[in-house]
Amino acid sequence: MIKKFIFGFILFLLAQGTMAQTTDTIDCDFWWPEDEQVMWGVPEQMPNFPGGETALMKYISEHLVYPQEAKNAGVEGRVFVGVVVTEDGSLACFKVLRGLGYGCDEAALEVFMGMPKWMPAMQRGKAICYPYEVPIFFGHKQEVVEEIINAVENMPEYPGGFDAMFDFINANLVYPQEAIDAGIEGRVFVGFVVEKDGSVSSIKLLRGIGYGCDEAAMDVVRKMPKWKPATQRGKPVRVQYQFPLNFKLENKKSE
Repeated sequence: MIKKFIFGFILFLLAQGTMAQTTDTIDCDFWWPEDEQVMWGVPEQMPNFPGGETALMKYISEHLVYPQEAKNAGVEGRVFVGVVVTEDGSLACFKVLRGLGYGCDEAALEVFMGMPKWMPAMQRGKAICYPYEVPIFFGHKQEVVEEIINAVENMPEYPGGFDAMFDFINANLVYPQEAIDAGIEGRVFVGFVVEKDGSVSSIKLLRGIGYGCDEAAMDVVRKMPKWKPATQRGKPVRVQYQFPLNFKLENKKSE
């Protein structure tokens, strides 16, 4: 039985066009699974609201309605809304990822359902579907949106791009013998910070499968060379980055 590991970087698959979806055909259960939190890698170009972050904040502030029920109950806080920006920029799969109740969840969703088309995410020159999360604030200070999650003007880049990172991980990831012997397969989710100087820090396990696979995945990240750091308004910034690594036994005999 030949055993082999495969780096499960979801964006690689998306860029190949294997999951082309429109608002009519999109599988929302794939993007927002009920039983797990999926960590998506960051594309070369993030989806953007027309006019950028400032325009998005202005649009939300003009269209968001603070429910009277929430005001009467003194409810304040953030509703986290998830949407999928499809390949043509349309929004789909609207979902409250974390809500407040008292009508705030519905009010937040209503804002996104009426939005104009976005600029879609891009990977290798192709538009791809990509999930996006925005926290919306309900409160008497009339704040609307704070910083958009994991979005900066220029995201960090692995030296040589995604192909080079793919090659590096396949060359350095070791499938633990303990996992092979036990027939263990699955995805390990790793998170880390790309610092202002491009170095990788704060490596942590987001979800593991055990049998030595978690340690093997984090060890690969520790070995990575410096990245090109993210920038915001022309200055380097620290950015959280996360992706899944897939451990799979090929040519596994069916029992």
